[in-house]
Amino acid sequence: FRSQQEGFSLVETLVAITILLIVVVGPMKIIISASNSTSFSGEQVVAFFLAQEGAEIAQKARDDLVLKKYIPDIAPNVHDPEYIEKPWDDFTDTSGTYRRCFESNGCRMELNSDSNVGGLKSADSCVAGSDNKCLLYIANTPGKRSRYTYDVNSGTNPNTKTPYTRVVSFDATGLPAGQLKVTSKVTWRTGSLKDVQQVEVVTYLFDVYGS
Repeated sequence: FRSQQEGFSLVETLVAITILLIVVVGPMKIIISASNSTSFSGEQVVAFFLAQEGAEIAQKARDDLVLKKYIPDIAPNVHDPEYIEKPWDDFTDTSGTYRRCFESNGCRMELNSDSNVGGLKSADSCVAGSDNKCLLYIANTPGKRSRYTYDVNSGTNPNTKTPYTRVVSFDATGLPAGQLKVTSKVTWRTGSLKDVQQVEVVTYLFDVYGS
């Protein structure tokens, strides 16, 4: 009596490997896809709050100027040096403090976290030569009022570059007197996606005090 043992044929082996790959690779793709989706959702949330912050800083810029209209005189008929008679005109002056925000490239608006805490940093242009001046960084110096900054360095500490760029734009075209459109746009690239992602917050500011 002779015992015969037969192994798997080549076809059977290939079928088994194919089934194994489907079983293993399928869940892996789902996990990777879910991970990318979660990462993108997190980036969207950050981008939205950064865009919202930009719009709120623009409103603060208006409010800070309005408050200067109500600074008491330092003497009878002698205004304080900080006094502003027509704050709305100053705010919407296309050749004034916020002139860069009226330009096509927009401007950068940021709270001042160093000296003059509570004030605003200069609203500079987003473009200087080939540099992107509106790219955001994470401040690596403890105690900063705002975690995100346009500054490459905080003092002697280099800040961490983020994928986000925030541009604030002003536009009064076609609007009635006493109105201003503010657009705060945040853009970034995520993962392997080629398209630039974008979150935009639009608000309208008014000359609420008739100033």
